[in-house]
Amino acid sequence: MSLERAYNELNRRGRAAASTVEALMFSLRGGVNELEKPDTMRRLSVVDSDQVQEISERLQNIAPAWSPDQVAALVAIWSKLHE
Repeated sequence: MSLERAYNELNRRGRAAASTVEALMFSLRGGVNELEKPDTMRRLSVVDSDQVQEISERLQNIAPAWSPDQVAALVAIWSKLHE
C-alpha cells in the first residue's frame, strides 16, 4: 500500500480505521455475547454504515456463522449507538 493510500484510509471522516474493523471482527468471532463487552461496543460505535454492512456480511461467512437474527441484533445495537 502506498503512503498516500494509507494516509487517505486513515483520514476518511466518519470511517473507522481498517485495524479497528479487523479488531472488531476478531472479537465478534467469539459470538453474539461479545456485544456485551465494552471494547467491542467501543469499536462498533465508530464504524460507519458501509462498514457495518461489510461486517454483517463477513459474520455470515465465518465459522461458526452468525445467524440472520444475530446479525440483525448487531445492526440494531449499532443503530442505537448512532442515534
